Amino acid sequence: MKGKVWKGATFGIRVGKANARRFFDINQPVAEVEIGGEWVRFLLSKTFWTTCPEIRGKSIGSWLRVRGLDSWIPWHPPKVELTPLGNNRFRLSQI
Repeated sequence: MKGKVWKGATFGIRVGKANARRFFDINQPVAEVEIGGEWVRFLLSKTFWTTCPEIRGKSIGSWLRVRGLDSWIPWHPPKVELTPLGNNRFRLSQI
């Protein structure tokens, strides 16, 4: 699934409402993402399912900085790929 880089108090990946419903299990409040060969667990916010479908965390910011994806022209955030692996597990990669 495609996602867009997001920045608020920390960096994150916005997956969108349709992808949140399609690829994430609403009964599991945690998603695991393989980032640079390591598994990182992210607590999904309560608003993930409604208004803020984003995975957020420090390790995402670190991964973005290494790839030069931590800044962008306004309204044109970088896009990334989250490959679903089942059971709320995903692999993050650069497009």
